[in-house]
Amino acid sequence: MLSQYTTLLAENLCGGSSRKLIAGWWYSILVLSLILTMMSFLILGSRALAEGFAAFWSGIMLVGLCIGGTMIMRRFHNSM
Repeated sequence: MLSQYTTLLAENLCGGSSRKLIAGWWYSILVLSLILTMMSFLILGSRALAEGFAAFWSGIMLVGLCIGGTMIMRRFHNSM
């Protein structure tokens, strides 16, 4: 069921290329993660120490996950 849906999306949106579909999804995830990281850094100044630290830590972790995910996506080019 899921592979049929992925094939349908790849054919309709990316000319049949599942690699382009996966890359497009990954780039959209990176943009949303960048927005969330900037929002967490903007919260730093207006919150208490513990809340500011939690916002900073979640932003740093999100950036780390994005970097690690990009490294994995560049190493393994095949879809499941």
